[in-house]
Amino acid sequence: MIELTQKILSLDAEVTTERKEADTAALHVIKKADLQAKHHIEKEQQLFETQKEHDRALLDEKLKLQRQESVVTLKQKMKAYESSFDVEAVAEQLLSMAKEKVCP
Repeated sequence: MIELTQKILSLDAEVTTERKEADTAALHVIKKADLQAKHHIEKEQQLFETQKEHDRALLDEKLKLQRQESVVTLKQKMKAYESSFDVEAVAEQLLSMAKEKVCP
């Protein structure tokens, strides 16, 4: 009976030791998984920041080109307006209208 009790106590101590080792191993695996997840999150965040910067640069370039095109178009329209607005013709028309009112 004493041998059986000692065997049970010995097995109980062995189970306790194995359970502690398993807990330690599980904790190690959990820490490793957490570290990998942290690295993955950091990598994804870096990729996001890089993509965001790239998109911003593309948008800046697109806006710069649109601005340049708008300035060119505006200058062309101003030049066309200036060339279509003949000061001499307007002056002649005003003189003609004035003559008609003064000398009916």
